[in-house]
Amino acid sequence: MADLQRIEHASVHVEDLEEATEFYTDAMGLVEVARENGTVYLGTGLTENFELAVTEGGTGIEHFAVRADSADLVDEYEGELGARGVETERVDGDEPGQEAGVRFEMPSGVPMEIVTVADEDYPHGNISLPSRAGQAPSSIDHVQFFTPDIDADLGFLRDTIGMAVSDIAGPMDDLEVAFARCNTLHHDVALKQMPEGGPDHTSLHHVAWGFDDIGHLKLFLDTVSGRGMDFERGIGRHYAGNNLYAYIWEPGGNRFELCAEMAVVKTDEPDHAEDYLSATTAWGPDPPASFDEGSGLVQK
Repeated sequence: MADLQRIEHASVHVEDLEEATEFYTDAMGLVEVARENGTVYLGTGLTENFELAVTEGGTGIEHFAVRADSADLVDEYEGELGARGVETERVDGDEPGQEAGVRFEMPSGVPMEIVTVADEDYPHGNISLPSRAGQAPSSIDHVQFFTPDIDADLGFLRDTIGMAVSDIAGPMDDLEVAFARCNTLHHDVALKQMPEGGPDHTSLHHVAWGFDDIGHLKLFLDTVSGRGMDFERGIGRHYAGNNLYAYIWEPGGNRFELCAEMAVVKTDEPDHAEDYLSATTAWGPDPPASFDEGSGLVQK
């Protein structure tokens, strides 16, 4: 089916809403779009859409959404999911700027939405909301989860949702990581096999933000490091996706990746790397032990 564009937004929970929101708007330069029912909606300021929804109480992912071309396509997905026995829920207009929407769960439990938005224009750098800061990311880029069953989640994204698979790593019968995309940018959803002894449901590894180039990324990293944020990993370059990266744990209690130069992929067959390390390290530091930690799944 496909005809999906990109990841649209992620909804996360944080330990302290006001502290986290201050960091997102002051240090990161995001724009507060709305506050409704205890949730703060933030965007990059280049469109009127929100890209991060933040609610107080615990940490981790509550849901994420990808954008569809039309409301008709949302209806088609609802019908196809139902025909395959997947429980769905309509979420039309439930969040600011969202129009049509359908919510369902991936096999390991994370809620996913397919939505349309009122502001469909692509971003123009000279037309931005007044409160946008120059270090702000250009867009939400992707999400990555730990999953207890990478084959089930990857098969669902590929065979039911129609996403393409860009890269996989590890033995074919025991994959370590996989990258799925809606359109041509290398990945919108990345899946990493849950470390042994981890929970039996999906856990957020990171929300990633995209930057225009190395100069834009450097400005952001200078700004957030000046606000006391330490790098967990980076700066470096991933092999799978080709993107530059750095990782931080933000004050809300979730990991953010900051990336630039994400690859455009048009092939049908995924590349296959030997293992997680070779897939994620073209140059730069190896992942620290803390990279086996996620921030959780918010069960509502």
